[in-house]
Amino acid sequence: MERPLGRPREVERVLGERGTGEGSAREALAERLRELREGSGRTYASLARRIGVSGSTLHRYCTGQTVPAEFAPVERLARLCGRPGEEREALHRLWLRADAERVERQEAGMAGAPAAGVGEDTAAGADAGAVTEAGADAAARGSRGTPTGTRAPSGSVPPAAAAVHRDEDSSAYAGGPPAHAPRSPSLRRWVQALAVCTVAALALVLVAASAGPSRQQQRPERQPPVARPSAPPFTWTSDDHVWKYGCGHTYLVGGPPAAVPPPPAEADAESWATALGAVHAGETGVRITLQGTDERAVVLEALRIRVVERREPAEGRVHRMSSGCGGALTPRMFDVDLDVERPVARSVPGNDTGEPIPAVSFPYRVSASDPEVFLVTGRAARCDCDWVAELRWSSGGRSGTVRIDDDGRPFRTSGAPGRPVHDYDFVTRRWVAEP
Repeated sequence: MERPLGRPREVERVLGERGTGEGSAREALAERLRELREGSGRTYASLARRIGVSGSTLHRYCTGQTVPAEFAPVERLARLCGRPGEEREALHRLWLRADAERVERQEAGMAGAPAAGVGEDTAAGADAGAVTEAGADAAARGSRGTPTGTRAPSGSVPPAAAAVHRDEDSSAYAGGPPAHAPRSPSLRRWVQALAVCTVAALALVLVAASAGPSRQQQRPERQPPVARPSAPPFTWTSDDHVWKYGCGHTYLVGGPPAAVPPPPAEADAESWATALGAVHAGETGVRITLQGTDERAVVLEALRIRVVERREPAEGRVHRMSSGCGGALTPRMFDVDLDVERPVARSVPGNDTGEPIPAVSFPYRVSASDPEVFLVTGRAARCDCDWVAELRWSSGGRSGTVRIDDDGRPFRTSGAPGRPVHDYDFVTRRWVAEP
């Protein structure tokens, strides 16, 4: 039986009692998540499957070891436990504070890493500044040295403007325009150009009138506009930084090991990899969360994998995120071999915190109250592959195919044959090459 969480403002009260020190919002968020989990009467494994994370990941959320990278799993947990909208809003405000603390800690860690090539960039910037200043001086000298006749002296009036000014003055004094006002050269050029344009337009009209009727008879009728396909009746999100056990993953990094920061938590992996230009090495775990927009069921019929580009494996060094951590296997429901010519997403069994999860093939059903989570693992050993997933669906007489990618970009997985492997030594606080 679920335990009530009290007033929605209790989150702010708990945070205020803890103070504003580092980690206070994270601890308060973990405490609220523990209350939700305990009040539901369910295990970590059963709750985690419903909100789209592993049991070990949900346990780290509830103990304060990790702050969720996005609010979606927290909101799904609150909805699953029947919390009203006001309490979910209070949880969202608390998550925003905890996430801000996480970002501050991450930025402090990144600032401590040595920056490669700072001296060269500074020298290059100084040289560029010198060239810019020299160019500005040359331009100034060129403008001062402009020959007389190419630029009118300051305060002078061009001849055409002076002629017009005299015409206006004479008409003002004499009560009307003069009998023989001189025309300026610019006015004569405009008149000539206007006459040429008029003659050309008349010629085009005559040609069109003579050849128009026969061509109009041969022109096909205008077809009605084709209706664009409407949005699918479900929403989806993707996360391509899903690690084994929540801490086991490998990245290819091009820079020297001394310039690579320590391995991040799984929730911070995306920003860590983006800052370094890192590439998934060997395999990419993608979590796809789907939920209907209303209570009508949407049938998910098939999942196809399309490799959009193949290259030779990327260069760099392999950096392993795992440091001997343990735990149950994170569910891997679909496995894809990207090295074959036509990769196929095959349903495979898994387990979550010791509870077996059987392999289930398509079709699936989703709705607003019954979401679904797919875990797709793309593996590559002989290529640097860009790939996307295509999900075919049908609902209420409608059907279509949705492309699932990384925010408009394909997912990327590269093999790492013969690349040097590095592990992080937390005692010496540096990356050490594997012997």
